[in-house]
Amino acid sequence: MSSTAESPTRSPSRLPAPLPLLGHVLHLLRDPWTFLVTARDCGDVVRIRVGPRSAFVVSSPDLVRQVLVVDIKKYDKGAQFDRLRPVLGNGLVTAGGEDHRKHRRLVQPAFHSARIATYARTMRDLAVATAGSWRAGERIALDRELAHLTLRVVGRTLFSTDLGAAVVDEVVRSMPTVLGGITRRSLAPAVLDRLPTPGNRRFDRANRRIRDVVDRIVGEYRRSETDHGDVVSMLLLARDEDTGEGLTDAQVRDEVVTMLMAGTETTANVLSWAFHVLGARPDVEARLHAEVDDVLGDGLGDGDVDPERIARLAYTRRVISETLRLYPPAWLLTRRTNEPVTLGGTELPAGAMIILSPFALHRGPGQFADPEEFDPDRWLPDRAKQIPRPAFIPFGAGNRQCIGEAFAWTEAVIVLATIARRWRLEPVPDAPVRRVASATMTPSRLPMIPRQRAAAGGPADR
Repeated sequence: MSSTAESPTRSPSRLPAPLPLLGHVLHLLRDPWTFLVTARDCGDVVRIRVGPRSAFVVSSPDLVRQVLVVDIKKYDKGAQFDRLRPVLGNGLVTAGGEDHRKHRRLVQPAFHSARIATYARTMRDLAVATAGSWRAGERIALDRELAHLTLRVVGRTLFSTDLGAAVVDEVVRSMPTVLGGITRRSLAPAVLDRLPTPGNRRFDRANRRIRDVVDRIVGEYRRSETDHGDVVSMLLLARDEDTGEGLTDAQVRDEVVTMLMAGTETTANVLSWAFHVLGARPDVEARLHAEVDDVLGDGLGDGDVDPERIARLAYTRRVISETLRLYPPAWLLTRRTNEPVTLGGTELPAGAMIILSPFALHRGPGQFADPEEFDPDRWLPDRAKQIPRPAFIPFGAGNRQCIGEAFAWTEAVIVLATIARRWRLEPVPDAPVRRVASATMTPSRLPMIPRQRAAAGGPADR
């Protein structure tokens, strides 16, 4: 890719012309995939319009690293995260500066490797229960099944008591409405959020219901003064090493809502896309099945989950890596300059909006051979060394890198292997699957038909 930055004084002619008042927002909302790839191919730094303001699409891996890692103090999280604050409050995803550093120190123990090892059994048990509820040959809505599964995993991890069931029920009801509105709000002018449209009213009601139910249960945990051994108890008991201060109930609520959102939609979508690819690629599916049969023997669902066996699922992990490359949940990131900066020779003023797209970055022909090809073996150790690190950022980078990355990896490997041990998931004919630009990259729908595998203990169902 050329290192010469596009002039910030105009938009490249290959991009569609900006519309009055809206700029390029409508193009981003209607077909972000084509728009962002086109912007990437126009240059390392490309000026577009978002509403009446200029924004800059940054696509060079080195410049992305400069923004996210090297010069991190020169940027804050930007408009996308300002618009998330009414949903997530001041949780880790939206907090800035000292708040972010303090909260990350207090939340970090929840994602220690020893704790994740204890979560693995919950992940396995719930995956077994989900797979066991299906009937061979009966069509299922796999995307919904996986969303409910990952939500139950997060809910059981956060709340070990029966109180958590109320949170899970409300999130199942309300989270799709909230997630569906986030991307539109992050790109559209803020004034539109305040209009009394049916969509805004649905969004506000759903958001309020989620926050109210979490508030109620956090309050009950606080009043009980009981350590239930779960994440909410840990957050309520955590104390800052320097000040001795803990988190308030509102701060715990914000972290819980953040974990519910980040830990449900992202992993469910990665798993949905992985099974979508397996249904279309018998060669990849056969290699995955051979590995899980060899490593898991009679099945991960029947014995203990141990880190050694999970680590041996190397091809399974490569399938997930390649899914994250082509279908990154966080397909769009924004930043805002805190001061005038120079990126790739382009001068940007303080307050400039920067758009980073892992979707376009992960498909860059300068970083990946045959970038549109699903090839898990590009993540073999010798080949992976040749991929520049900033070209693959499914969990972000720098001090904002997702705190739950290890949790997500463990869950994705366990669920994919557990389900693949028992079932082949067959695509439904004449049911096209499209990418939908929600808060994460979501399949439009994913109907599939479970077929019993012979290796699972009985004759194959064909």
